[in-house]
Amino acid sequence: MLISIQTGFPKILVLALAILSCTAIYAQKEKNKSAPFVRVYDLNGTKISKGRIVSVTDSSLVLGPKDKTVNIEVSKIGLIKTKRSVGNNILIGAAIGTGTGAILGFATGGESQFWGKGDGAAAGGLTMGAIGAGVGAIIAIFKKSDTYDIEGDTTKWKAFREAMGEQSPLP
Repeated sequence: MLISIQTGFPKILVLALAILSCTAIYAQKEKNKSAPFVRVYDLNGTKISKGRIVSVTDSSLVLGPKDKTVNIEVSKIGLIKTKRSVGNNILIGAAIGTGTGAILGFATGGESQFWGKGDGAAAGGLTMGAIGAGVGAIIAIFKKSDTYDIEGDTTKWKAFREAMGEQSPLP
């Protein structure tokens, strides 16, 4: 018994050192920040576009995935809001809660006289969905989104460009 422990110890030590060295190598890599997500509103306050910033020029804002971009002139921009809306957080929280609750409710539901698997899935989905929506709303309260009032003004546009340059590496 003692011999088998001694022969297995070096293997475990080598494995542990290999795992630790891989995490140290990975930790040295610089994290690639993605461009900020923005919502763009026109001078009347109507949302005209949303997406990740591809580039910011002197006269326009380019949004979208790189293969399908939208070019918006500064003169048409009234307001820019960073990050996603509160409803997005609530919807994601509700979806995660509903899925998790339905799976747990299905797994714990039995074939008894009162509570079956389908009933458990429905009750768990509804309960956890409501809790998830609440968590999403709470997270939205602490979300730091910024609002830039451009109103087609090139001076305000320049301030926006500088602010976006500080937040992420824009091309």
